[in-house]
Amino acid sequence: MSFGERDPLAAEISSFGWSVSSARRDDNLRNRLASSRALIAVIDIRGSEPDGLSAIEEVSGFDPLSGLAVLALINSSDEPDIAEKCYHAGATHFLDYASASANLAQALKFAYRYAENMRGGTDATNHFHEMLAKSAEEWSFSKSDLTDFQISNQLSRNRGETEVSTYPVTGFYRNMSPEERLRTRGAMGRLRSGSAQAAIPHELNGEKVIHHLHDSGDRIQGRVERISKDLTVESWIERDLLSGLRNGAAARTWMRNGFAEGQDLGFIAMGLKNFGTINAAYGREVGDEVMRRVGQRLINETAEYSHKDCLIARMDGQNFVVAMNISKAPDDFSAFADQLLAALFQPISIDGRNIRLVARAGVALSQNSSDESVLIRRGVLALAEAMASDSVVTRTSGSSDKNFLLEQQLEGELAHALERGEIAIAFQPQIKIETGQLVGAEALARWNHPKFGFLGAATLFAVAERAGLMNVLSSHIHALALNLAAQWPSSLSFLRLSINVTAGDLAARQFVSKISGAIEESGFPVDRVTLEITESELIDDLKIASSRLTKLRELGMRIAIDDFGTGYSSLAYLKNLPLDYLKMDSGLTGDISGSEKDQVVVKSIIDMAHSLDLSVVAEGVETEEQLELLTAQGCNYFQGFLRSGPLVPEQFEVFALRSN
Repeated sequence: MSFGERDPLAAEISSFGWSVSSARRDDNLRNRLASSRALIAVIDIRGSEPDGLSAIEEVSGFDPLSGLAVLALINSSDEPDIAEKCYHAGATHFLDYASASANLAQALKFAYRYAENMRGGTDATNHFHEMLAKSAEEWSFSKSDLTDFQISNQLSRNRGETEVSTYPVTGFYRNMSPEERLRTRGAMGRLRSGSAQAAIPHELNGEKVIHHLHDSGDRIQGRVERISKDLTVESWIERDLLSGLRNGAAARTWMRNGFAEGQDLGFIAMGLKNFGTINAAYGREVGDEVMRRVGQRLINETAEYSHKDCLIARMDGQNFVVAMNISKAPDDFSAFADQLLAALFQPISIDGRNIRLVARAGVALSQNSSDESVLIRRGVLALAEAMASDSVVTRTSGSSDKNFLLEQQLEGELAHALERGEIAIAFQPQIKIETGQLVGAEALARWNHPKFGFLGAATLFAVAERAGLMNVLSSHIHALALNLAAQWPSSLSFLRLSINVTAGDLAARQFVSKISGAIEESGFPVDRVTLEITESELIDDLKIASSRLTKLRELGMRIAIDDFGTGYSSLAYLKNLPLDYLKMDSGLTGDISGSEKDQVVVKSIIDMAHSLDLSVVAEGVETEEQLELLTAQGCNYFQGFLRSGPLVPEQFEVFALRSN
């Protein structure tokens, strides 16, 4: 939506390959949004800040379960604090045109990644598009051959008396009023004048619609958007296209009304963990049938509760939700979630095939809150945590609303933090135990937030994971660390640099060329780089990971397994990955000065590593006693506050020169 530049903005976004519904006024905005089924709402508030902020509030409060991203287009040179106002209004992203590096195409990709993650990932989002395509009312015709035209099945069924046997535009045009025909001629004129996008409001068979036109070069394309008259009625807008259950918009409305009546609410989000596997093994039609049957089971399991006290809905993708008035719900709400999970996701038999379902649940309680979007997001994130676990079936959100809102704010700010250079690197010295010599440093990332100060790596990566920016952040950190290390003086040319690599990095097809390219571009010697693979993350395909790491070792890099001792798959890593170092988790290092059993565990890990020709690095060494015990047990290297914590680049260089 743009109050002054609707058509040029819509044309620009269309040129990036997006399907666009556009508006220049904010009246009937929520109905327009519901009708469009959009994943991203772009609100251009430049020059219209009050109206724009009001529009952001309206669309951001519409349907969090749909994963809607709200991208605000701003100009901070007109109003310095406009970004903060957009955040409080509910925007998930903003693009500041006061910055010379403002890139609308990239901002849309960030926003889409957010929407995709909120919908349950790429497969779930693609499925949404497939379902939407089946109900789309679209047409197109060739500009060079008017007899070459296409009409979607849905539009053919809904066109009523409109005759489109010649080509679509004439059929719609003949049934328009004089005023509507004037609008159509104006819209077609804008297309002929070079605009790629135009929109025409008119009536079709007595119903208000907006006709979106797009010039793709060789064809003119049209899409009919039907305008809902009333979101309070139960129409297709409030129904999931596949299961027939209520959808996210209806769930939000129900919860908002419950809060308005002073109710405390409980929220359960349930998801099918192996939905992608089911689709791959049996096909999409079987997957859809599974969703329909689970939806029917959910109706049966909650039949004893009235609609006033309980709302059930299906999120797009493989997820279902239950919202309840806590005063009418079972006393142990988490146990109730477990019971629902067990009942809904029993094996399903389809065409003689017994299909096993693996499900997880996330639970959140309102805790005297009255913000339905916060409650929903807390429940969805708890579900995401349960989905990532192999042992936890139901996860209850432990975040307070205050902490959650802070995390949500940080998610929206991270992309701009990367642009503004707020991500910083600290180097933690690594010491050879036998000689006490400084031999290298691990690069650790921190966020130098302008308001909250330095935020550690754990917070930074957790925010990046939820914001869908892990790959971007990881590449940024690699390049930054390498460039800083390349500036070390020649007297420190003996030092190694360790950089952390995630399972997501390894999974990327271009990882080998990407990381080797970053090293080459920085000028830092490749044979002094150690890649640390985080052991606490799951590497899905060890064979592929091993192949890629082997190629990197052949280039001269060394490989370390990081945080060893925190994950169930450690031995599989040692067996299958080409490693040079094993880094013991700081928890094991802290235990070594405890009981004899703890010392035996540490000694067995060190011995096992040595038997595999691996050097051992102990993390988190804080006392002389710990260092003495590690020395006696044959540990090779250590890092920790006993010698030094992480240092900013300037401090590390001074530390290293003095050590040398």
